[in-house]
Amino acid sequence: MYSGLSLDQAPPLGIVLRFFLAVPLFGAPLSLLILIHPAELLTPLHPYSLAALHLMFLGVMSMSMIGALFQMQSVLGGKPIPSPLGNGLIVHTLLSLGTLALAGAFFVSAPVLFVIASVLLGSAIVYTVQLVLPLLFGGITHDTLRGMRLALVSLALTALLGIVMASSYADASFGPRHEALRASHYSLGLIGWVGTLIIAVAFQVVEMFYVTAPYSAWCKRNAFWIIAGALVLKTVTLLAGWEYAWGFDLVIAALLLGFAATTLRRLRERKRRVSDVSIWFWNLGVSLLLLAVLAHTASLLGATDALERVALIAFALFGLSVILGMMGKIVPFLVWFHLSSAGYLDAPIMSNVIPAFRAKLLFGLFASAAAALLLGVFLPALFAAGGILGALMFALLFSNLLGALRLYRHTLAHGTRFTQE
Repeated sequence: MYSGLSLDQAPPLGIVLRFFLAVPLFGAPLSLLILIHPAELLTPLHPYSLAALHLMFLGVMSMSMIGALFQMQSVLGGKPIPSPLGNGLIVHTLLSLGTLALAGAFFVSAPVLFVIASVLLGSAIVYTVQLVLPLLFGGITHDTLRGMRLALVSLALTALLGIVMASSYADASFGPRHEALRASHYSLGLIGWVGTLIIAVAFQVVEMFYVTAPYSAWCKRNAFWIIAGALVLKTVTLLAGWEYAWGFDLVIAALLLGFAATTLRRLRERKRRVSDVSIWFWNLGVSLLLLAVLAHTASLLGATDALERVALIAFALFGLSVILGMMGKIVPFLVWFHLSSAGYLDAPIMSNVIPAFRAKLLFGLFASAAAALLLGVFLPALFAAGGILGALMFALLFSNLLGALRLYRHTLAHGTRFTQE
């Protein structure tokens, strides 16, 4: 099951959990915004909507994804990140403070906060990219690592465009290319960073965790080239002011539809038939991806603007669903692995780290929140209810992660360790 992984290179558990524990802490103010200001959040480009958008994609999703990168690079690539504890602390601190500054800048319209956010987030992302990207070359190579390369490059370009746009918000001087910059920023962030990394992860973990048939060699070989080519051409077209940039969206949409349909089929036909809450998250997440792609495509063809809001919310929920499913799988494994590797005879089995009923409750809260938020595009009262459900979900997530950490520390302090005499 774990063949080809360099598990002995895994970084300390505290690094990954530091990033993961920050996710519900950013999810809490996001949920509060949804509850208190549903109308503003459903208004495109409203400052509160932009604050919530960045809390979601930076504070929740990118926080967890960068934390996972610290683990994935060491285990998949076989080249551990140097000084992981210190470097993890630097990235985590810069990303946390930068996200808070940017959300605050949109919320209170303070120019100085846009400058501070640009410095902090730019530093966090540049530091992460220069730390991880060089390790992805010159050693082991496979499809997941290729996807990680594209994702990191996309993250860097997203940050660059974001800094340019933040300067416009700081002095309220929006040039003629502002809309093109915004569209490129969204495409590179949503598809190049979030979408690409999730696809790369799926190529590795869907087959490994759930014992499915592998994705086709053609798909693994060409998916990232297609995404990269479409994003580059779309960005150039937008910034040059040419028409028909939407054509590249259709190319990406076709690829994402193919990925989603293939993943659902692989999970349905999996050889390991044991019920697993993480599979529920994957199935729901990929179904949300299908909804996002179809809604976005319909909006391109002239449907109502509400469908574009549905597309953005569904895509965000797709990413969060996969992240929550992977957290529920990865955290118990890491707790068990680190304790077992250290020789603790009473290392908890994975199913006891996060009890099944708590994992199922988390899924139920997420599914309910997702339904409320999507229907809330048309019924704002339901959108506010989604904020309440989201707050409960993030509170339970924090409790689950904290419980796993406490169990790990308790075993370290009081467990029985094997020793050779």
